Amino acid sequence: MFRFGKDMEYALIALVGMGRFSQESLISARELSDRYSLPYKLLARILQQLSSGGVVHAVMGPKGGYKLARTPEEISLGTVLRAVRGKECIADCLSEEGICVREESGCIIKPAVRMFQAQWMCFVEKTTLDEFFRTDPEGMDEKDRRSSELHPQVRGGMKR
Repeated sequence: MFRFGKDMEYALIALVGMGRFSQESLISARELSDRYSLPYKLLARILQQLSSGGVVHAVMGPKGGYKLARTPEEISLGTVLRAVRGKECIADCLSEEGICVREESGCIIKPAVRMFQAQWMCFVEKTTLDEFFRTDPEGMDEKDRRSSELHPQVRGGMKR
């Protein structure tokens, strides 16, 4: 079964949290950590990766913080995956350095695994961050509700 690791879960939580704010507003790693009960040091590392990957824009300094580098509609799940984890393959034999132990004798599953990898990549490239905002706003906490009321371009805590 495919699972997002904690790094991807935390990245997505932080990105959705940022997306609930105005495009002009910055939110600090500490505020994201406190608001969503995420481990600060791990979140700070993930935010650095997202910044290096061009997913978020970082502003240093006492009034600094993070904001989405593009609109949620322009950020694919694939972009987030690559920023956080690098190039990822569903099977070791498909990675650039991966060696299939069955290669010489003819692997009987590699064609199907390649097809599944291609379908997975298509899915993550077509899935954008805005789809994470299409959830029931009842799942928002009070801080997110207040934030959405302060920013008129955010409807029900979800950017449109």
